[in-house]
Amino acid sequence: MKKFELETILYGIAVSLVFEICSLAVIGPNKLFALGLAVGTLVACIGFIILANMGKAILALKMSIPMVISYIIRMLGYGAVFLICVKISYPCGAGCAIGFTCIPIGLVLLYGFVYRVIKKVKNPLNDWDEPKEWNDLSEYDEEDDWK
Repeated sequence: MKKFELETILYGIAVSLVFEICSLAVIGPNKLFALGLAVGTLVACIGFIILANMGKAILALKMSIPMVISYIIRMLGYGAVFLICVKISYPCGAGCAIGFTCIPIGLVLLYGFVYRVIKKVKNPLNDWDEPKEWNDLSEYDEEDDWK
């Protein structure tokens, strides 16, 4: 597992723990909510690993079919797990749905906040350090056909 995948999963689990601590304050100790949150986070982690591996397969094969297949597999997995959790209880289903969001929230925290704000890592795609000179297109206004 690459550093990117491991960091993302660890931040997703940390977000899940924060959600559980907050749920203790809001709804009190509820084992079924905690179960749903754990299952939802686990399925989100597995879905993230499938997504990362399919991205590598697409680059290797130069085909987009693996991404469609991985999308279908992940969505069926999310749906099946969510329905099972809702059948157990509604708090379990709510915890499962919240658990699905832990990996995306972990990604935003890690790569949108920690790396950019705390560690001050420069965005390699940002080349706007110096002001750019723009071409003045007003010289072409007379040639405009739409007047």
